[in-house]
Amino acid sequence: MLRQMQNPFAIALTVVFIVALPRPSRAQDAIRPEALRKRLFALAADSMMGRDPGTRASVQATDYVAAEFKRLGLKPMGEGDSFFQTVPLGRVAPDKDGWLSVGNRRLVLATEFLPLGRVLVSRDLRAVPVIYGGLLNDQTTWITAEQARGRVVVLGLAEGARPFGSGAAQAYPGFHDAIAVAPAILDRWPAATLAQVRRGGVSVGAPAADTTGGPVLLIVSTSAAELLLGQPLTGRRPGEAGGEVSGHVGLQYQPFTLPARNVIAVLPGRDPKLRAQYVSITAHNDHVGLLDAPVDHDSIRAYNRVVRPMGADSPERPATAEEATRIGVIRDSLRAIRPPRADSVLNGADDDGTGTVALLEIAGALSRLKERPRRSILFVSHTAEELGLLGSRWFTDHLTVSRDSIVGEIDMDMIGRGDADDLPAGGLGYLEVIGSRRLSTEFGDTLEAVNRRQPQPFSFNYEYDAPGHPLQYYCRADHYSYARYGIPATALSRGEHLDYHQVTDEPQYIDYDALARVARMVRDAAMAIGNMSHRPALNGPKGDPTARCVQ
Repeated sequence: MLRQMQNPFAIALTVVFIVALPRPSRAQDAIRPEALRKRLFALAADSMMGRDPGTRASVQATDYVAAEFKRLGLKPMGEGDSFFQTVPLGRVAPDKDGWLSVGNRRLVLATEFLPLGRVLVSRDLRAVPVIYGGLLNDQTTWITAEQARGRVVVLGLAEGARPFGSGAAQAYPGFHDAIAVAPAILDRWPAATLAQVRRGGVSVGAPAADTTGGPVLLIVSTSAAELLLGQPLTGRRPGEAGGEVSGHVGLQYQPFTLPARNVIAVLPGRDPKLRAQYVSITAHNDHVGLLDAPVDHDSIRAYNRVVRPMGADSPERPATAEEATRIGVIRDSLRAIRPPRADSVLNGADDDGTGTVALLEIAGALSRLKERPRRSILFVSHTAEELGLLGSRWFTDHLTVSRDSIVGEIDMDMIGRGDADDLPAGGLGYLEVIGSRRLSTEFGDTLEAVNRRQPQPFSFNYEYDAPGHPLQYYCRADHYSYARYGIPATALSRGEHLDYHQVTDEPQYIDYDALARVARMVRDAAMAIGNMSHRPALNGPKGDPTARCVQ
């Protein structure tokens, strides 16, 4: 599942690529836990290096998915009669020749300052005055437009506040005539977030050059902010003047060397009148690569068990004395089982290895049926979900089938956990359902009817689909790329957990029986929609596909 900020790709451990990934069971219509397990231990192995888009590992993962689609006899629906659709990704990264200096002191790029943004920009600073602008997280403290004009505006951060919101500060109309906005949060980000930010943002194609004339966004460390201001941050009053800064800062675009690819295949339907319509089943094949430096696997897991029960979606903070004791007990119990293990691979076993292997097993099960569904089944393995739903957005903007021919879409993302140890509401029947009725009540009703017929039905949890929910799940999974075009779509998940976007998201922690149950239910739902006499009726509003997603 997409995060607001993603983790880095940087080789910190010696890794070896796997040679072959496993094939499924050939039993008629079978989706078996042992087949899913075998696949996932290979796909989410350390040797796959976190499947970051545009890397060798990502190419190998998508090669595997395409080879399985071909072996199953599915029809390629990518570009040029292939299974692939290349998504033209590149990185907007800081100009490596950038520099800043205060007096005779030169700041260190990526350690003390870092330019950020989504457009290409280049700025020369010559003895620009610095001013303290207030607190990043409290707009009521911000200085006036007149005070900001022609200056570098340094923003502090209140004690205990989360180090986010710099984009809103840069876009604030009152800072439009500033030379730069400089939040002092560079050393306040978690290590994984900081590593990703240092690499730069990802863009589909080369972004536009800056034409706004607005301020550059410069993220600075606390020590750099104090150097710019000439005094400690603590106790500063908005409007207090600092020193002067000179330098050159900018952002550059570099296309990915290796391709990021969607993998697309079709199982043709049996009905000549309906086979030109599609039920789409999707999952994303990418994850977020490697950490810059190894961490202790069991220590991270013990800490997250106590302090960060939702992994990266829980705030990172110091443990209290009582929590530290509990963490120590858990860590020591793990030490009794095995020695410490340095780990830098963000394996993505649940996110979204589980969805990927389920997609392949569902494809295998449906391809072996003696009587296929009336409509065709479109299987799409998206890339770059973790970078902002970029793969699914590119696919739905550049469809290889007619847009109106897709009657519904079911996305699987993080479907391998969900017991009571993972989240308080979890258990055997736990399943989060997002978006299923927003465009078509009939589509959502069909999913529920299929679920009720399962040997062990799930209890659908619609809590995270509520409008305005702060976790924004509706906007954070690939189903939204379809829904924005008026296609009934849903995202299925068994929930977040302590290993979300952590090095501990590994195959040994997956519930393979539950994973198989989700896959069987999705298979049956695709069959039910594929065999309907009519497409699911639309009764929800069709919005603007270019508009910002609203939970």
